Formats: sequence, structure tokens, C-alpha cells
Amino acid sequence: MRRGVIIAGLLGGLSAAGAANAAATSSVPMSVSANAPQVCAVQQPVLSQGALINFRALDGTNLRIDQLTDPSTLATAAASVSVSFDAVCNYPHRIVLESQNNGLWRTTTTAPAPTGFADAVPYTAQLTWGTINNTFRADATARRLNTDSIPVGNPTAGKIVINLSIQAGDSNLRANAPLIAGIYGDTLRVTVEPQ
Repeated sequence: MRRGVIIAGLLGGLSAAGAANAAATSSVPMSVSANAPQVCAVQQPVLSQGALINFRALDGTNLRIDQLTDPSTLATAAASVSVSFDAVCNYPHRIVLESQNNGLWRTTTTAPAPTGFADAVPYTAQLTWGTINNTFRADATARRLNTDSIPVGNPTAGKIVINLSIQAGDSNLRANAPLIAGIYGDTLRVTVEPQ
């Protein structure tokens, strides 16, 4: 019988100690904050599946056309490619397409082409980014910087897709004009930046 009294006494003592500790507790609120900076990031380009006509594989950021001219007429051969970039921008921004030459121009010389020959090839770049769908034209009418700036009113994440297209026979002279021999090139820059 004595054992039951000792156990009951110990339980009573523990209960009283718990009540004393509960009365002694207090709390302090602590605020935690952080800042997510405005950032846009664009990864390296990759070729989209099944969208490669008369282009070689992508080498870093360099695209090469297999055959710029039709071998029987020397007029521009058709070519198209689809390139995508994984990208994210966590605030309203703008996307800028910039053609350094406004078309594919001979890079070996700036001397005028002989009479009857073309020396530049126009192209289009169809841009898709989030809800944006825009067509950029590098018309090759003059060798110059050509820029198109498109506002994007909300944060966007996903893929920037650019479909480059060269039409058969297009040139800076007339339809189906033969192209003068040489290396042709342009730099198309894609920039995501603040509005």
C-alpha cells in the first residue's frame, strides 16, 4: 500500500513542476525577409527537332547554311531552322532582336556586286516567347543595324523559339538574281532586358 502513495506523490510533484514552467514561458516574434532581384537569364541555343532545312547542325552559337545557292541558277536556295533557348525573366521586360547587317551580306568585301548579281540575302525570324509571337524581317535593302524591341508585360519562363527562314530566289537585287561568289553572314542577337 505504501508504494501507491509514493507513486501518486511523484506524479503530483511532476504536475506542479510542469505548471510552474508553463507560467514562466514567453515568446518573441521574429520577422524573416528576403529580396528576389529582377533577373533575366537566357541559356545557350539548341536546335529544335525536325526543323532543319538546308542548315548544318548548330556549332555553339554558329549556324551554317549547307548550300546558299541553287547550283543550276545560282539564285538563293531555300533554308529554314528552328532554334530555342531556355529562358526566364521574373519581371516585366522586353525582348530585342538585332541583326548586325540587316540580312546575309558578303563578308569578304564591301565593294558593290557586278551588274546583274546580288550580294545580300534577306531572311525572317519568327519569335515566340510566352504570349509573344512576332516576325522580324532582315530585308537586306541596306547594310545596316536592324533592331526590333518587343515589350513583355509580365514575368515569363520557358523557351524562346526563333524560326529563321530564307525564301528561294530572295535577294537584295531582284527575285532569282544570281548571287556573287563569297562568304555571306550576319549576326542575329537575342537580348532580354528591362523595359
